[in-house]
Amino acid sequence: MQASHIKKSRLTTPNSVLMVRPCHFRPNEQTAKDNSFQKPFVLKRENIEEISKNACIEFDEMVRTLRKNHIIVEVFETEDEKTPDSVFPNNWLSTHPNGLLVTYPMYCENRRNERRGDIVSYLQKHYGVAQTTDLSYLEKDNLIVEGTGAMVIDHESKLAYVCLSQRANKKAVTAACKLIGLTPVFFSAFDANGTAVYHTNVMMSVGSDFAIVATSMIKDCDRPLVLSTLKESGKTVIEINEAQVNAFAGNCLELLNNSGKRLLLVSQTAFNSLDETQRALLPTDLTLLPIAVPTIEMGGGSVRCMVAGIHLQRKVVDSKVNETSRPSPQTRIRLVKEGDLEGLLALARAASPGMTTFPPDRLTLNSKLKRSIIEEQKLYKKERPDYLLFVLEELHSGELVGTSAIFGELGKDDSFYSYKREKVTQRNNALGVQYTHDVLHLSHHFEGYAEVASLFLLPQYRKDFNGKLLTKVRYLFMGLHQSVFPKNVMADLRGYVDEEGHSPFWNALGNHFFPMTYAEADLYGAVNGNQFIADLMPKLPLYVNMLPDDAQHAIGKPHNDGRPAMALLEKEGFKFTNYIDIFDGAPSMEAEVAALKTVQTTKQIKVEIVHSVTKGRLMLVATRNQPFYAMVVEVNEQGEIAIISQQTAQALNLSSGNTILLSEV
Repeated sequence: MQASHIKKSRLTTPNSVLMVRPCHFRPNEQTAKDNSFQKPFVLKRENIEEISKNACIEFDEMVRTLRKNHIIVEVFETEDEKTPDSVFPNNWLSTHPNGLLVTYPMYCENRRNERRGDIVSYLQKHYGVAQTTDLSYLEKDNLIVEGTGAMVIDHESKLAYVCLSQRANKKAVTAACKLIGLTPVFFSAFDANGTAVYHTNVMMSVGSDFAIVATSMIKDCDRPLVLSTLKESGKTVIEINEAQVNAFAGNCLELLNNSGKRLLLVSQTAFNSLDETQRALLPTDLTLLPIAVPTIEMGGGSVRCMVAGIHLQRKVVDSKVNETSRPSPQTRIRLVKEGDLEGLLALARAASPGMTTFPPDRLTLNSKLKRSIIEEQKLYKKERPDYLLFVLEELHSGELVGTSAIFGELGKDDSFYSYKREKVTQRNNALGVQYTHDVLHLSHHFEGYAEVASLFLLPQYRKDFNGKLLTKVRYLFMGLHQSVFPKNVMADLRGYVDEEGHSPFWNALGNHFFPMTYAEADLYGAVNGNQFIADLMPKLPLYVNMLPDDAQHAIGKPHNDGRPAMALLEKEGFKFTNYIDIFDGAPSMEAEVAALKTVQTTKQIKVEIVHSVTKGRLMLVATRNQPFYAMVVEVNEQGEIAIISQQTAQALNLSSGNTILLSEV
């Protein structure tokens, strides 16, 4: 097919999308009744955790791919663990070129919790939302229309193609179309077993000048209307069969990036199912963007379901910045320096108790400050530093608002202890008895590893990528200096505590061997070293089943506030290998430095400085040489050049032609 020369609007074909990370993903048991695309699933805890983890990996890779192709992606986290389908936001929310934002009635009860006021408020704040209408009141009469899953919208022609089902009630669809200003095109469609297709967008996609449709699945009496409407609106029809529908070939979406390039968002499964003849019918100026999401597809939806297109104008910050620009960065990472002691002490007090490596003790913190300054110099002699302390500072005030650190080599000057949880089997053949027990062995496993530690951020700054910046900067830094750091790195998390702040693991174990409270033991070790552990901790293996139930359940379980940190570590490539903290039973995570996602994806690139950046995206930028700085800023990549603003260059002490480190956030 020849290239299209139709005029495309950023509002009718969006360059911005909204996505929700699937932190609690699983195939939804409530939707399985009428969603034949869902895969059978055994509801075991370990299965759910593995599926959710893999779904997050696929999601993050999709976000990276879209941003790499200059599509703006607004990412939100799943807040409710009872919303397994939250990764499919297009069903409860849609936006339209006339400034309308609509929220919809949902068929299944647990999907109704996906509607979120904070997401609506964000769009109202950052985009040109002229009117917001909530149609969820229709649920009380069982009148359902699940957004752009039920309605495949041709924004240019003001048409909505709708396959009638339990999720697309004719009366509800008519009300939605009247509100939005669309003409509905109703039809019925069934699979080979006679089951109604549950969502229109699994069998049909309409672009600016083409349509991908499973015409054979449409009821005979309805097919002529659908085909004639498509052709009259200037669409070239690419027909797909039922097998390709089952591979999600109809679940795709046309996007227009910041450079005016047309993209077709499609899953790898769908891409593989299309034959050469079908691909040849697509516009030649349309680039297919296949993304692998096999785990998420188990839930009955694919890449189109994962994005809610934003058909709204992004608000202008000021007259000199276009709609894709973002507010100027407010924070910067650097290594600690003289004069930071009071700021460090204030942060340590805010973080206490629970951060073993960063106690609110003036002498200890001053020692750490001076130690980091001295150890930093080793790097530039190609020697391994023992300790480096990073701080996040507010640019305008200079206030310290967060910390993170790297220990260069555990066990070098002071023993580092963990418990290894293992299974031991005992049997007696004469009695015909066999028992398998979990046993804790005192271990030096992590000696020789680097450690990332002391991660803390003031609550009011837990936004705008500050947490990710503090976390990722350590991996980026170790990647820059791989020749001097150990091959492996570990991270200790805070252990589980009950509602009263007590550690069940400590109360059951450490409390019997140390003449101090949990908080006192944490502080004592941070100030005086860990020799007292070697002197007082029992040397023999400990049988887990002899501990109280609450202590057993706390083993390998992070503090509730530490679950997001554990998820970030896992996404980065860290794994829990059954080593736990000897004080509170928290999971200890480990990885190879070279295998960390940030290390693998960081690149070195030269910079060009302009007054202000347009058509850019937020990225982690860091300097290669002294002084080391890092920020999350707007960057416009142009081949082998990264364009940054004068304000960014000033904060990072850069000049045009300098080489920087560039990484995804």
